[in-house]
Amino acid sequence: MKERNLVEEKREEVHSSQKDNYYYLYIRQRGFASLSISLFTPLTIIRYNISMKTFILSLFTFLVISLLTFFAYNSYKNADNYIKISKEISSQKGANEMFEDKLNKILETLSFGTYDKHSQEKISRQQLEGFAEKTYQTSLNFLYYFFATAVIFLLLFFFLDRDFLIIYIALAGIVSLVFALISPLIMMIVYQAFPILGEVTLSFESKSILGTIEKMYHDKNYIIAMLVLLFSVVIPFFKSIVLLLYGFFKESGLGKNLVSLIDKIGKWSMADVFIVAILVVFFSTKQDIHTSIKLEVGLYFFIGYVLLSMLGSSLLGRREVS
Repeated sequence: MKERNLVEEKREEVHSSQKDNYYYLYIRQRGFASLSISLFTPLTIIRYNISMKTFILSLFTFLVISLLTFFAYNSYKNADNYIKISKEISSQKGANEMFEDKLNKILETLSFGTYDKHSQEKISRQQLEGFAEKTYQTSLNFLYYFFATAVIFLLLFFFLDRDFLIIYIALAGIVSLVFALISPLIMMIVYQAFPILGEVTLSFESKSILGTIEKMYHDKNYIIAMLVLLFSVVIPFFKSIVLLLYGFFKESGLGKNLVSLIDKIGKWSMADVFIVAILVVFFSTKQDIHTSIKLEVGLYFFIGYVLLSMLGSSLLGRREVS
């Protein structure tokens, strides 16, 4: 019994010594700079044998995607606020509101400025329009930050690590797609000029892709709604997730199966472009009525997703060929 206990104690000492030597060699090879990081993740790095380069690139990718999400969210929020303000401004230009405004203008003229409701409402409307324009510009600025950051780190990952480049493209594509679905796509204002009243707003329309699908469904355009849902939501998400899974399991047998699956999905890649055309045509109206159409950030996010998706498929195809 004593001999067995001595053997077990000796085995534990040897095992502990091996662990200490491994950790010492690990720190010595990676350098003092990696020590501060390894102290927080010793179990993750040592137990699962994850290289320091992989760990740093994973952390770096997470930070970059978080930054892209921050820019996209702020662009979406400002665009949504712009739509709300624009809707409020359009509601002040209806037939009844314009008639009341003209009447107030006449009363203000007859009272020599004593009754100044028309002037006050005009100043208030001008301030609201200025704030709307500022909000719209802020939304565009965050959109520019999003695409500039995406391109800069796309080039950086291209030179650092091609494997992480595919993972980065997949994650950036998912972020772009999510905000493409919920952000305003197109703002359309229909107006017509009337005698005395001037330009009167007849309708105000602005919806996201998901809102457009819902409207098509309620208008009983079931086939178009299902096509838009399939090619703008289901297939893009499925393709991005498959591309992301390939980035993690590229060396296994699953990776080869995913390549074949992505190749089959790639045959439908041009459908994304046609969906954009369908959405634009859906907002069209008669020629005898004046229409003001303004492209919103949702359309640009969707175009960004299409470009990232095509780039990911292209890189994957070249990788497999090589």
